Amino acid sequence: MGVDVHVFRKESRHRKTELGVVPDPAFVFADLLARVDHPLLNRINPYGSRELGSVDMSDFIAALDAVGAEGRHFDDLRALAAVCAADRSLTMAFEGD
Repeated sequence: MGVDVHVFRKESRHRKTELGVVPDPAFVFADLLARVDHPLLNRINPYGSRELGSVDMSDFIAALDAVGAEGRHFDDLRALAAVCAADRSLTMAFEGD
């Protein structure tokens, strides 16, 4: 597995509702993380977990643009980030394997 990206809403401390996911079975996002050097993207561990809030989404999209991330997978990530950015109760989670 690569780095799957989920958007969810925390309903309580122990309960969350997933609103969308972009899986990474072909390691497209994981490979990008391994080959680029960008401050925000460097915070995402391809073997661990990391969460970004809705306020971070414009920076995340800008980071993808800055490193030249192109293609359907990255279009899907940008779309999911836009959903997250539109609602401050949402969080984007990166789950590496």
